[in-house]
Amino acid sequence: MNAIRYLLFDLDGTLVDSSLTISASLDYALDRLGISTDGHDPVSSVIGMPLLDIFRNQYEMTDEQADAAIAHYREHYDHLAQAGTRVYDNVREVLSTLQDDGFSLYIATVKPTSIAEKVLSDLDLRCYFDGVAGASMSPERRDKASIIAYALQKFDLDPVQSLMIGDRDQDIFGARENGLPCIAVTYGFGSRGELESARPEHLAGHAGEIVSLLMNPSIAM
Repeated sequence: MNAIRYLLFDLDGTLVDSSLTISASLDYALDRLGISTDGHDPVSSVIGMPLLDIFRNQYEMTDEQADAAIAHYREHYDHLAQAGTRVYDNVREVLSTLQDDGFSLYIATVKPTSIAEKVLSDLDLRCYFDGVAGASMSPERRDKASIIAYALQKFDLDPVQSLMIGDRDQDIFGARENGLPCIAVTYGFGSRGELESARPEHLAGHAGEIVSLLMNPSIAM
């Protein structure tokens, strides 16, 4: 195995199941704009995508409508706090074990940094991470590749010693674009077919398997 020292974790679908909170906030935003979800992909299939892309591409909104929808979404998301969001089984134990074993842990998420910080704090996860890199509140930094690049630059991380852990194909593609291997988790929002098609270095069926993969010297990253 390469000498991996830095672990970049996705948030939604990797550390926490936020599907109920996100779905409720999306429904609220769409309802405020009078837009029906009929005929569109289920909300679970778009979780993890940037909000601007969801509203513009999935619901064919203009930029002005998308901006209004994002404002409504964030208003409701903030109101809900973390109601409907839960930490996946064994995640805290996994993060603690990785910390104890000398890994430095970071967040790389399409959530804006300030919102990701609040989620982590509310769920008592912030203590495990050395830094949080999220999307910008404006559209400039919203895709996963640019967020990973931002994290590497912001925290001065060597890509050769870094690894991404996420649940969607964008995590795998974003990692590859930045020269990072990726462990894709199959318990999140991305389907197994989606993940296998993106060809991550490894698949993990549960959080504990992340530790097994990282600790096994016979497994190449």
